[in-house]
Amino acid sequence: MSQNSKDSENPDTKVDLLSLKRSAFWHLWKRRALLILALILVLIPLLGTFEPLFEFILFAISLAALTYPVFYRPINRLMKRFFPKFSRNRLSEFSAILSTLTLVLFMLSPILLLLVEATRSTQGFGKMVVSLALGEEEGRKILLESVEQRVSEMRSIYPRLPLDETKAVEFVGKLLGDTRQFSGSFLEFLFKGTRGFVAELTLALIALSFLYAHGGSFVQQAMKFGGFEKKEVETWFKLHQQITLRLLSDTVLTSIFRGLALGLVAYFVGGFFFLPVLFLGSFAGLVPVVGSAMIWLPLASLVWSRGEPVTALLLVGLSLILNYGISRFRAGMGNRLHQQGAWLSFMLFLGIIGGLLSYGPQGFVIGPMAVVLAYGLIRFLSSQSNVQA
Repeated sequence: MSQNSKDSENPDTKVDLLSLKRSAFWHLWKRRALLILALILVLIPLLGTFEPLFEFILFAISLAALTYPVFYRPINRLMKRFFPKFSRNRLSEFSAILSTLTLVLFMLSPILLLLVEATRSTQGFGKMVVSLALGEEEGRKILLESVEQRVSEMRSIYPRLPLDETKAVEFVGKLLGDTRQFSGSFLEFLFKGTRGFVAELTLALIALSFLYAHGGSFVQQAMKFGGFEKKEVETWFKLHQQITLRLLSDTVLTSIFRGLALGLVAYFVGGFFFLPVLFLGSFAGLVPVVGSAMIWLPLASLVWSRGEPVTALLLVGLSLILNYGISRFRAGMGNRLHQQGAWLSFMLFLGIIGGLLSYGPQGFVIGPMAVVLAYGLIRFLSSQSNVQA
C-alpha cells in the first residue's frame, strides 16, 4: 500500500480537513454577519433620509411606469433615428428631458385652454403666455379672472358641485407666485421643508427624468440578475406597454373624447359654456357605464325647464349617439391593444378612486400604476407557468 493511501486513511488528516472547513465556514459567516449588521445600522439614517421624499419618489416611479411607453420610447426612437452617432447614454438623457417637457405641456393643457378662452385670439394668447412668463400683473389678472369665470359657469350649470371660486382663484394665484419665484420657493423647500406645489412637482419631475433615462436599463439588469433570459425581459416590456396603452385608451383618451363630445353638443345645441362641460365631462367620463349621463342629463333637464323640449331631446339623442360611438371605438382599440376588456377597465377605475382617497391628487397616478403593475405581473407569471408546463 502506498504512502498516499495511508495518509488519506489517517484519522488525524480527516480531522484537520474538517477543522479547516469548519474554520472557513465560520470565517465566511462572520464576514457576512458583520456586513449584515453594518447594513442594518446604515438603514436607520437611510430611512430617515428618504422618509420625507417617499411621496415624491413614489409619485415619480408611478408617473414613469405609466408614461414610459407613451412619451419616452417614441421620443427615444426618433432621437436614435436622427442622431445615430450619439452615444446611448447621451441619447437617453436627452430623450428623458424632452419626454419630461412634453409631459409638462400635457399637464399644463387645462391652463392653456383657459388662456385661449380668455384671450380668444392667437396674438392675444402669445402675449398672455409671455406676460405670465415674465410675471407681469396683467397676465396674472386675466388668468385669475378666467379661472373664476369658468368655476362660476360650472356652478351655474351644476349648483351642487363642491367648487369654490375663491379657493380656486387662491390656489391658481399661489401657483403662479411659486412659479414666478421658483428658485426661492424651491430653496425654501430644500432647507426649511416648507412644501409648495411647484417645489414638490419639480422634485418629482427631476426624479422622473432620471427614471426615464435609466429606469428601463435598471429593470433589464435586475431581471437578468434574477435569472430571466433576454427574450423573457422583452416579453415583460411588451406586456407592460400593451397594458399601459390600454389604460390610456380606457381612461385618459376616452374621457377626453367624451368630454369633448359633450362640450360640443352642449355648446352648439343647448347654448351652454364649452370649457366647463369639457372639463366636467372629461372627469365624469372616467366613471364606467353612467359617467356621461351625469353630465348630459342635468343639461337636458335645464333645457327642458326653459320650455324647449325638442332641443332637450336633441341634446340627449346626440349625447347618446356620440358616447355610443366612442364606446365602440374604445372597445375596438382595446381589442387591438390587449385582449382583456371590461374587468381591466373597471379595476383601473377603482384604482383611480382608491388612489385619490389614499394619496390625494397624486393618487390619480399612483393608483392606476399599482393596478397596471399588479395585473402585468400576474399576466407575466401566468405566461411563465405556461412555458414551464
